[in-house]
Amino acid sequence: MILPEQLNDGDRPSRLALARAATGETAPLGGPEALAFAAELQDAEASLAPFDWEILRAAAARVEDKPEAVAAAPAPPPWWRRLAWAFAPLAVVAAALALVVLPDAPSSRAKGDVDLDFVVLREGRVMPGVEGRVYGPGDLLQFTYRAAGHERLVLLSIDGEGRVTVFYPSAGDTPLAVVPGERHVLDGSIALDDAPGPELFVAVFGPSGVEEARELVEGAWSRGGAAAVSALKETDPAIDVVLVQKPERAP
Repeated sequence: MILPEQLNDGDRPSRLALARAATGETAPLGGPEALAFAAELQDAEASLAPFDWEILRAAAARVEDKPEAVAAAPAPPPWWRRLAWAFAPLAVVAAALALVVLPDAPSSRAKGDVDLDFVVLREGRVMPGVEGRVYGPGDLLQFTYRAAGHERLVLLSIDGEGRVTVFYPSAGDTPLAVVPGERHVLDGSIALDDAPGPELFVAVFGPSGVEEARELVEGAWSRGGAAAVSALKETDPAIDVVLVQKPERAP
């Protein structure tokens, strides 16, 4: 039974609007409804039981729309960015969590031809990544991508002091070979360190080389810091940027 106070007369944001704002798809919302929804979201995340990886692997094995083999197999990430279970299909996990935690929200931040998204492993629990939320040392990020019309990717990050780290490819100047079309998972997990934030993860699709992507990001940083780097996704349809906040450092 729906209680009278649960009816929405149109003056309050819908659960869909609240969910889209919580996932970063739209601008943040204020007011008591947004605060209550945020608390509900936190409670839902805290109540999630750990996933059974064997069940997830078996489910992924039944997926029929497996991508065709890539002509050039991408080089595997170095051992320090891999876990024993890193081959589990975390895109399936992210989709499952989106259904559990945010039933009214889309499961990705899809906005154009390219898209970068992520899931987080924290203390044995996997949860959907929320852009702008605070993550720090001990948290592991696994990225997913959607690359319509692109077969190459460079994924790098720039921290709050302007230091750039290239994650994909793991070595050399040749971009990582990726599968265009639907969403796919990048192999390996990235462990966050204690570098100052915010940390911006920048996915550059289709560059000629790693140096081209690095110069693009460093040039934006020199012009306007984190804001200019984040704005790259608004000016170039082949770029997406995910902002991760970091815990404040003790003075």
